[in-house]
Amino acid sequence: MARKPQNLLLVTEHYPCSNQESFLETEIPFLTKFFNVYIITRETDKQMHRILPQGVVFTRPAERSGAFRRWLLRVQARLSHAYRIERRQGHEEGHWNHKTAAHTLNALVESELMRKYVLSLPVMQDERPLVIYSANFNDYLYGLTRIKEMGKDIHVAARCHRANMFDPKTGERRETLNFITNQKIDAVYFTSEERRKMYVNHFTDGSAPGKYRVAPLGVPGPEVLLDPPEGDYQLRIVTCSPIEEDKRLPLLIEAMANMKAGSLEWVHIGDGSRREEVLRLARRKLENKPGIKYEFLGDMNLEERYHYYATHKLDVFLSVSSSESVPSMMLEAMANHIFVCATAVDGVTDVVSNETGLLMPENPTVEQLTAFLEMLCSMDKDKFDTRAQMGYECWRDWFNADENCMRFASELSAVENIQPEEETAPAHRTFTSWKPEEKVEVEPPKEEPSASESGQAGEKASEEMNAEGKAEPEKKAAPDPDTEPASAEKQASVKKQASVEKPDSTENPADNENAEQPAEEKPAGTQSEKAENASAEIEKTAEEAAAELLEMVDKLGE
Repeated sequence: MARKPQNLLLVTEHYPCSNQESFLETEIPFLTKFFNVYIITRETDKQMHRILPQGVVFTRPAERSGAFRRWLLRVQARLSHAYRIERRQGHEEGHWNHKTAAHTLNALVESELMRKYVLSLPVMQDERPLVIYSANFNDYLYGLTRIKEMGKDIHVAARCHRANMFDPKTGERRETLNFITNQKIDAVYFTSEERRKMYVNHFTDGSAPGKYRVAPLGVPGPEVLLDPPEGDYQLRIVTCSPIEEDKRLPLLIEAMANMKAGSLEWVHIGDGSRREEVLRLARRKLENKPGIKYEFLGDMNLEERYHYYATHKLDVFLSVSSSESVPSMMLEAMANHIFVCATAVDGVTDVVSNETGLLMPENPTVEQLTAFLEMLCSMDKDKFDTRAQMGYECWRDWFNADENCMRFASELSAVENIQPEEETAPAHRTFTSWKPEEKVEVEPPKEEPSASESGQAGEKASEEMNAEGKAEPEKKAAPDPDTEPASAEKQASVKKQASVEKPDSTENPADNENAEQPAEEKPAGTQSEKAENASAEIEKTAEEAAAELLEMVDKLGE
């Protein structure tokens, strides 16, 4: 295999030793067209789970660092210039406290451990230009950016997901040495314009806008069969995810057990730490349930999933997950002409809308989900086919790996040419709220207002995202610690510009004036909003939920 003119060091949390970070499974073959690819992962306890393309080199630390070494690095971190910069910035922004200080020290320790490990790798002795690509914007990223000090032919880029910015469970802001990392990194990539704006508004001072770029996900096209499988009278549902707590498979099982009408077959693809627990619940609740069949197929790689989709007639891809940072499995279903129904959480609304699938509330009750399943069982399957075709067209136009992954790999190969001060105009896409009365007009750059976007995901999703917007203060322009302090006029200008933008396209423009509330009020406000929303959901009866969802789905065939 011919050597490429550049090396790429891909840093992951789990891949290829887990079924997580599945988007990398599609990206890596395209990266190998431009780079000699080396992978390191922080997953030290699990065996390799995926087959890597030929020529890709995989390595990882043999063991985790000991407690004494970490203590010593923590002492050094407290005395470091980086810690002083982060502390000064935190005080200026009003969110520095004991918890933030402790997390900053931990992040500096992780960064130093990562930096020293990377410097020990043979690839660092290679004279070819090196691009370091982190699949996540996590604590150790600052350590990767410091490796640029070793030579001018070293560049660093990272993907940043919503879960890297805000905790999916609590909604709290995640501090990952953003200020000092932003100064050193060459490029940060986001899966959508909404995510990019969220990061720029909350985690930057408004400088170097060209560093923050959109690189949508991509998945390959479907496997084509000469004789497609025939359908039958039963509704066939597929779920595909790790069997973990946030995927809420027990909620789906309880909803199926409560069904009073309809007939369905459910297959699940994936494995995880809660497999046995979920299997026991399924046997207890569904084993003797009339009209319900189920099967757990275990893990499948990308090729196996696509072959299964091609050889089985599947009506609905269903996700009731409470968090979904990178919904690549939904994109795979769309590419295979499967109608996608999913809870409107995290990154789901970047790829699914009521134009391309069906968005459900973030936290449906068992009664609501039962009514929804019964409604799906009663639907004409022609409606599924119609919506599945629209989902397929969305994949073809927006998320085709041959275009997106190739474009991303090509840009990484020339990351040194990115101009930090020149912001590129992103492509603007329009999606629809799951409730028509909640549509919000969003104005694309330099264009007239377009239709409302897919970030609108029901009353609950809208309220929670508004709560996040209210709780997070806009960042003020911060002076460079190594230069003179920024003038008051310049800081006011940057602050005014930031206040015009929203942290996310799902935010209600009418509530933007509340975005300046102190950061310390966020946890209480967010919990209050969630409690109110949860109470409102519980008060809904199954009949109300069924009527609401039925009215919505009846429009799908129109």
